[in-house]
Amino acid sequence: MFLRRSESGWIAETPAKINLFFEVLGKRNDGFHEIVSIAAPIRLFDTLSIEWIDGPQIRFDCIGGGNEVPLDETNLVVRAAKYVQQHFNVRHGAAIKLTKRIPCQAGLGGGSSDAVATLRLASRVWNLDVPDSELLPIAVELGSDCPIFFYDVPTISRGRGEQIQPLLSMPTLWFVILKPPEGLSTASVYAECMPLHDGQFRRPDELITALSKGNVQEIGRNLFNRLEVPAQKLWHRFGEIKNQLLAAGCLAVQMSGSGTAFFGLCQNEPHAQETFQRLLRNPVQGNEFFLVRTDGCMAQRQ
Repeated sequence: MFLRRSESGWIAETPAKINLFFEVLGKRNDGFHEIVSIAAPIRLFDTLSIEWIDGPQIRFDCIGGGNEVPLDETNLVVRAAKYVQQHFNVRHGAAIKLTKRIPCQAGLGGGSSDAVATLRLASRVWNLDVPDSELLPIAVELGSDCPIFFYDVPTISRGRGEQIQPLLSMPTLWFVILKPPEGLSTASVYAECMPLHDGQFRRPDELITALSKGNVQEIGRNLFNRLEVPAQKLWHRFGEIKNQLLAAGCLAVQMSGSGTAFFGLCQNEPHAQETFQRLLRNPVQGNEFFLVRTDGCMAQRQ
């Protein structure tokens, strides 16, 4: 996430994420699910700006995203701003503008990323000087995906998503993302997950080893998302979308989070460019394609 001052406030470039690994361990007493997830930020960004205004109002405008982006207090951006305002007894308001590029209902975390950016920028524009460590508990209340966006590196998350450990060894990886026009309800996908669970819980160890070695083929073999099983039951085009990326030449294909975006892993940048162009030559109405990469963070071997 990139933060910078503007002439009248602050601006953030808020990244999407993909889940390279996602296992659901069970449903907790608080209604949330116990998960293990490896997520990586990718270079697909929304832009969020915030300015101080007199009076207590939170004004929110959005460019892009269509009717899928609510402009009221059901939007995580508005909720985040009001949470900071109330929690820290701020008497001023804010004008927030969001330029939406990350597709909605995709499993790419755009809303969560935007919410974390709002927490961080509101703290700055209202001169609160609140460290991220104090904003993190607020982020957890906003959504289980939110905490990972305080980190600019891949992470492994446990619990409901609030127990986070950075992964400091990962190569730059290239992907093609396909987002079909349909969306899936996250709640519906989770509701179907445990009844369909095979009882064999996957561990992320082999993927972590592959990431540390930078072995792209091995990374592809160890991608995993438990939520694909309920998504496939709920959505009849699941196999069609996945096969479209495989047919285009991706090494491995997986749904991100609760969907409905799929990412196809490519060997390198030329392979990703070639695959992306191949998909663009055979468009399907309503499908969106994105060519993205992660930022590598390979640890130096001693």
